[in-house]
Amino acid sequence: MDFEPKFPPNFKDSIEDTRDLVSDLIDRAAAVAGNAGRRWMDGFEKADALAVADDIGTKLTEQVDDAWQVAQNNVIPPKN
Repeated sequence: MDFEPKFPPNFKDSIEDTRDLVSDLIDRAAAVAGNAGRRWMDGFEKADALAVADDIGTKLTEQVDDAWQVAQNNVIPPKN
């Protein structure tokens, strides 16, 4: 009986994909914070809050789309 652990063939790629997704999430969160901070500098109004919310929604949508594509590519590799 073989008790040696065996990783999936694309395990290294999955780790790299996860690293990239986390890095992108951090970059997107930093961009949202920076944009919100710039708006805050001269006073924060309802329009600013709505713009920040839209920015968060856009970046979150991008993050979810990227994560979905990575997961799909790990299950169904893209055709070359």
